Amino acid sequence: MSLKDELQALREKAEAKRPPEIVAQMHRAVDELRAAGAPGRVLKGGDVAPHFALPDGGERIVDSTALLTRGPLVVTFYRGRW
Repeated sequence: MSLKDELQALREKAEAKRPPEIVAQMHRAVDELRAAGAPGRVLKGGDVAPHFALPDGGERIVDSTALLTRGPLVVTFYRGRW
């Protein structure tokens, strides 16, 4: 099975557990992002990320410039508790 097929199967399994109106809302949100040109603004490997300051898991503001003074930076995102 290809990666594309595996991802499609996972998507279908996840969507089957959600109410249809929620799935429709999720699809509309993705369509809006695509229509707004979001895919064309995604950073590619080797691109330099813009400066940012965001809250960490403990709600403390983390500044990318400060972190980069200590070495390379890996950024991960998680959805939190919602």
